[in-house]
Amino acid sequence: MTDQTNVLRGRRSGIEPVSVFDDVRDDEHPRTGELRRWAVDFLCSPHDELGRSGAVCPFAAPSIGRGLFYAVFVRGAVDAQRMRDVADDLAELFPHLSPASGPDAALKSVVAVFPDVTDYEVIDLVQNERKSEFVLGGLMLGQFYPGCTVSGLRNGAFRALDAPLPMLAVRHMVGSDFPFLASQREWVLAYLKKFAASVPSMVRADIADRVMMS
Repeated sequence: MTDQTNVLRGRRSGIEPVSVFDDVRDDEHPRTGELRRWAVDFLCSPHDELGRSGAVCPFAAPSIGRGLFYAVFVRGAVDAQRMRDVADDLAELFPHLSPASGPDAALKSVVAVFPDVTDYEVIDLVQNERKSEFVLGGLMLGQFYPGCTVSGLRNGAFRALDAPLPMLAVRHMVGSDFPFLASQREWVLAYLKKFAASVPSMVRADIADRVMMS
């Protein structure tokens, strides 16, 4: 269970992330149940097109099980600047979400849901603009929305980011994230700064292959 007695509030956007599996609130957004179902039924489950064994997101189940899956619903019209403010607040608040330290801190995640957004290009825009900020802070920023065509890592036909709700999602960077960071030098440097002493052997081979091809 998480301690949400002191709810954190974003200083730009006013967002207040809560643990959606621990805290069932009377005033929660009517689509919160849909978010919970997607997280459990899709993220925590295997998929025939994934290209590997295991759940779509290996970190979702332990995050949910420990009450560390946070969310905030941002209602109404959201333009690019409003979404930037939300993203910047996510980056600022994330380290302070409970737990701030200890082994379970690596399992926490937070999604900002924009249920009334229909122009999904703004999601891609802000995710692309702010990704470096998150990566340099040891975090990953992902985009999800209905019909997202971003290809899966091991199967180009798999659409892992196609979700029923438009979202920006944040989690800690992990050792297996290298393929998502290999396209930019500053991202690779941030990855190596965090994991140089413990880079998985498969990732070391991937890095070596990419250096040889460059």
